[in-house]
Amino acid sequence: MYLTGGLRVEGPAGALVESDLPGAQGRLALTALLIERRALSRDQLAELVWGEELPTRWTAALHTIISKLRSLLSTVGIDGRSTVATVGASYTLTLPPHSWIDLEDAWQRLDRAEGALRHAEPRTATTEATVAYSILRRPLLAGIDGHWIEDQRRRQATAAYRCAAVLAEAWLQLGDHRLAAVVAESAIALDPLREIGYRLLMRAEWGHGDRAAALRALARCERMMADELDATPSTETRELGAQLRS
Repeated sequence: MYLTGGLRVEGPAGALVESDLPGAQGRLALTALLIERRALSRDQLAELVWGEELPTRWTAALHTIISKLRSLLSTVGIDGRSTVATVGASYTLTLPPHSWIDLEDAWQRLDRAEGALRHAEPRTATTEATVAYSILRRPLLAGIDGHWIEDQRRRQATAAYRCAAVLAEAWLQLGDHRLAAVVAESAIALDPLREIGYRLLMRAEWGHGDRAAALRALARCERMMADELDATPSTETRELGAQLRS
């Protein structure tokens, strides 16, 4: 099941894509059940699907959406009724054994990448983080708005930043300073208000002998902190800057 880069479900009998699902509400309902992986009451699922302003006959509308999702899953060889089950006044999603969800795989790979970096295994870290990064950079339900989906996108963006930081640090440890600089720039683009990306860029530029570029990265960080946060960089960043200047 692919949640990023366009919703797609592949089963033993075929595949269904985003346009097959019952509108934005159907895509949100399936995505919520796949991400939350817990029993959601009708009220909870309805709020995720429509927000606080529910339609007049929302109970019947939600029942119709769930029925359509079950039917669509059945067309690709997945037992829709047992997969999207009704338990009392709640809905729960139970996937068949050996199922795979791209975002779940990305979270797991990111955890393994960070663990590998802590254990001085940069090659393993790059392998795991590269796959996770490719998933996490893809959009989630593009064109659909709402508080819940915005929260999920922020969580995904934070994880993508962590991936970029792992990759830059791992490439630094492996001695590929130019690639580390490229990934550090990606981290800064993802979140220009975090200092880690700037420090990684400073170390990468310094590592391949371009002290001037490293100092420019420091200056960018200082300007960002002053302009956006009315603050100065952290002690760690200032100490790295002092090393560069000396």
